[in-house]
Amino acid sequence: MKELTKIEAVFKQSPEDFIVEEVQEDWSPKVSVEDNFNKVPDISTLEPNESRSFLACEFEKRNIDLFTAIKILASHLHKGSDSMGYAGIKDKKAHTIQRITIFEPDMDLIKTFKHPNIYLKNFKWEKRKIKMGYLYGNRFIITLRNLDKKDAIKHSSHLRRLKHFANYFGKQRFGSVRGNNVKIGKLLVKRKFMEVLETLLLDTSSKEQEEVTLARIKLKKEKDYREALNYFPEYLRFERRILEGLVKKKEPVDIIKSLERKSILMYVHSLQSHLFNIILETSLAENFDFTQKGQQKIPLMGYRTKIEDEPLKETEEKVLDDEGLVLDDFNILEIPYLRIKGDLRDALVPIEDLELELEDDEQNDGAKKIILQFTLKKGTYATTFLENFFILRDPKP
Repeated sequence: MKELTKIEAVFKQSPEDFIVEEVQEDWSPKVSVEDNFNKVPDISTLEPNESRSFLACEFEKRNIDLFTAIKILASHLHKGSDSMGYAGIKDKKAHTIQRITIFEPDMDLIKTFKHPNIYLKNFKWEKRKIKMGYLYGNRFIITLRNLDKKDAIKHSSHLRRLKHFANYFGKQRFGSVRGNNVKIGKLLVKRKFMEVLETLLLDTSSKEQEEVTLARIKLKKEKDYREALNYFPEYLRFERRILEGLVKKKEPVDIIKSLERKSILMYVHSLQSHLFNIILETSLAENFDFTQKGQQKIPLMGYRTKIEDEPLKETEEKVLDDEGLVLDDFNILEIPYLRIKGDLRDALVPIEDLELELEDDEQNDGAKKIILQFTLKKGTYATTFLENFFILRDPKP
């Protein structure tokens, strides 16, 4: 699959530039044509409840994250957030719609709910709660702006013929603030536990608040863990727990075990993702055909990965060697929950129902915009697709 040079595009200049519509086999909601936000729901067509406990509806939101929106609705209905069911988490800076269920709601309170960023519509009673993963995928309508005319024409021609795209892990997987997830993951699998703690404490980033950067620099210079507890901000709970452990002279491995499992596991997963991306990029550059049966997946490295059975054996061995790794590194007996057996991941992701329009960008003089519509199966992110072809820029304030 021939690589295309990435071009810059302004991403999410407004919530309407990123529309997400949940896709179900039997119920696929669509965003409202009219602006219905801050209006009470219309339940006039709702049939009487016949022994069904869950009220299902379409949950439309704009420029608000799902958890906040669910909490607002639950509060209005005098319920806990766990009374709400939903199949997937949708973006914050976007206009999205999805199904939700509400357990035994007070219908008088439903009738009075309105919010400037949330709208409820198309109600019916269901027997069961919607749970995470109960969806086919998502339909996206995305507008990319401020594109150079020639580049936009070239990319449009390429994208219209697209059937699938490279399944790279996105940059958020590697640390959106300090970008050191892979570094920490490699230290973990190499059992360099004290270096893990030092990296977590001392690595700096221009994206962090100044007081955090200054605290890290001061600790690196003075190396006084007890004193650092006096100036490391209280909200750095992760770092402060490490400092407390070091003050008590605990073993580094024991301090790591005391930290949140999900956070520590994330670093090893980041390392796996890094290796996957390198193998995928190298293989595509060598024109490896991932569409052929038996060679559609790439391993997420673990101690049980069988490279000798892989069609990309030489590439995978070279990547591990270049990174200074062996498969048994992932068998971290000292921290059992970090023992990673390994898995397989699709190298390519199918893209369905792709439509594309190229138009003048009314918000940026002399530029073009691309309007993309496509469907992705659950578990695949639109930004992963876009980052294959575009350098996504935030709009200017």
